[in-house]
Amino acid sequence: MKLLLTGLKKLKMKEAEGRVPEEGFRLLRVQYCAICRTDAKMWNEGHRDLVLPRVLGHELIVTGENGKRFAIWPGRTCGECAYCLSGRENLCEQMKIMGFHHDGGFSSHVMAPSESMIRVDDHIPLHVASLAEPAGCVQNALEPLNPQKGERIIIYGGGSVGLMTALACREMGVIPLVIEKDEKKIERSEEFQRAENIMVRKETTDSEFDMALNACADPTAFSMCVAKLAKGGRLSFFGGLTKNKDIETNLLNLMHYKEMTLSGAYGLTRKNLKDALVLIGKKPGSFEKLIEEIIPPEKAAALMPDILSGKTFKYVIDFSGNGKKLNLFQGKPDQDNSEKKSAAFPETGADNVSMADDTFSDYKDVLDAICSVPDDIRAEAVSKMDNKTKPLGSLGSLEDLALRICLVQNTLNPRVDHKSILVFAGDHGIVEEGVSAYPASVTGEMVKNFLNGGAAINVLCRQFQIDIGIVDMGVNADFPPHPMLFGKKVRKGTRNFSLEEAMTPGEAEEAVSKGMAVFFEKYASNKIDMIGLGEMGIGNTTSASAIICAITGITPAQATGRGTGLDDKGMERKTEIIERVLKFHKPDPEDGFDILCKIGGYEIAGIVGAVLAAVSKGAVVVLDGVISTAAGLIAYTLKPEIGGYLISGHKSVEVAQQAALSHMGLEPVIDFGMRLGEGTGAAITMNVADTACRIMREMASFEEAGVSNKD
Repeated sequence: MKLLLTGLKKLKMKEAEGRVPEEGFRLLRVQYCAICRTDAKMWNEGHRDLVLPRVLGHELIVTGENGKRFAIWPGRTCGECAYCLSGRENLCEQMKIMGFHHDGGFSSHVMAPSESMIRVDDHIPLHVASLAEPAGCVQNALEPLNPQKGERIIIYGGGSVGLMTALACREMGVIPLVIEKDEKKIERSEEFQRAENIMVRKETTDSEFDMALNACADPTAFSMCVAKLAKGGRLSFFGGLTKNKDIETNLLNLMHYKEMTLSGAYGLTRKNLKDALVLIGKKPGSFEKLIEEIIPPEKAAALMPDILSGKTFKYVIDFSGNGKKLNLFQGKPDQDNSEKKSAAFPETGADNVSMADDTFSDYKDVLDAICSVPDDIRAEAVSKMDNKTKPLGSLGSLEDLALRICLVQNTLNPRVDHKSILVFAGDHGIVEEGVSAYPASVTGEMVKNFLNGGAAINVLCRQFQIDIGIVDMGVNADFPPHPMLFGKKVRKGTRNFSLEEAMTPGEAEEAVSKGMAVFFEKYASNKIDMIGLGEMGIGNTTSASAIICAITGITPAQATGRGTGLDDKGMERKTEIIERVLKFHKPDPEDGFDILCKIGGYEIAGIVGAVLAAVSKGAVVVLDGVISTAAGLIAYTLKPEIGGYLISGHKSVEVAQQAALSHMGLEPVIDFGMRLGEGTGAAITMNVADTACRIMREMASFEEAGVSNKD
């Protein structure tokens, strides 16, 4: 029996034909073969050097005629070059790899050179020994780092390889910290973490590590490895990087100034494989915890997409015929959704709501609930306004504003009796680059000012009798409970997106969801007719300008404004940084979440969520200045149907705003030369909107007033 790759995504069960071993080779019985993510990649997209049909698999355990057990070093080399003779056979120019250049271990039998067979001790379970090849790659990656007892290493990637690396380091007396962005993988490795006293975290503020290793292909992980190392630190470039991704040159400069040592790691040697088996022999139970499931051959094809996703641990194919059962996660059923409420995000208010899958499905439900503004009454509404006791169009923008609200509410008698302002706050790592005239600490200080009622937005809300809430999405400060405060902190500030992505995908989803949750909480206590959205966050005009550039295509030179009051030199610096980060990250203009992750802010993401939630409930949404408008623009990319619900509160002096408004087909209601933010322009416009609605409802027509109209 064998699994034969005959074409892309075509893995077929075939009968294994009888073969006669070549000279120097042995025909061996495959017992178990683990599936590498490389196998899944070749299944999905092939490779320029891969000739089909091919039997994949290079992480295998075999037995010989006498029942002896062996791991197989998966290379075939010349044995004569300088690399082979010096014990670095993994670098041989004539290397041929099992499961790639010739048939591999996805089969009941395999052909292997005698010198590639490494004995497996009898006490090691064979299915566990199948992890020897990736564990050997770990040994190869750690060797040039020369780890010393008591040193610290940070490992990016909490999959099987990352955890193997941590285990190997722990055995050497090195203190490992594993960073993994997928919360589910963190949870599923808890038993392993407890057994080996290994910490796996979503993120860390710690730095000054002695060593770093990237056990994933994410360029951000590589960047973080560099950023987290101390002077003189050593970095093992293990995971490779996704193709066609630029690396910020500042990282290389950082390596220069810190005098870092960078070592590559490719494959493994025979010695590495032997060392890996020694480690597995010491810790077989811990290695077994890294096996997702032992599967029959016929199940392999269906699992390839899961393996390709990188969200699973190791699947091991059983060719032994013993029918061994092992599923480490059978006892951990998915969350019970039987009591899931129909309202989106009903259980909110906690300071740190996690982004569970069922919660995110509600986000999708919100998107699905959004429809374009109905146009049924447009003609009647226009006629009603035109027949008021005034010359046609004489009330200017008030007439247009009244019409827009009529259409949203699908009525000729619009009302905005219940108005609310939400001010979303968050800090930005980009402030480290000198893009603001004010220090980052001002964000937290201004939040306290909001809560004390002393800011401009507080004055305007009192004047116009608008309800106000302050939302902590990511401020680098802590606040005591307050009736006005919504604690929705995702993290204490975004990361410096000149060096790495501002937030992880999970954090972006969480922030959008928490923004939704705030609106739904407010709406549940009192129906909201109109919501105004403001913000507070030192450095957020840099994020907003970059977002608008990414989506609209305008240049940073066209988009960059003075924010909180930059001088000419500061403007040049800010423009240069925006140019650099856009080139570095290449955010997808059609993918709002990609943009948020790379160059967004937590308060911006929160506004995105509030916009979508409000529109799903039929509320009119008033955007404020450039930051609020940038958030509205992201929401617009996610669901263009929201456009009819949006009103631009005021024309900001930040020039990027006009490009964003033009993209969405919006015109600002007022132009007072404002640039404060906080929702101040939105608050004034909400009062104007109330006036427009009153004119539509209360102003008499020519007929009602007995006034003659023109002929």
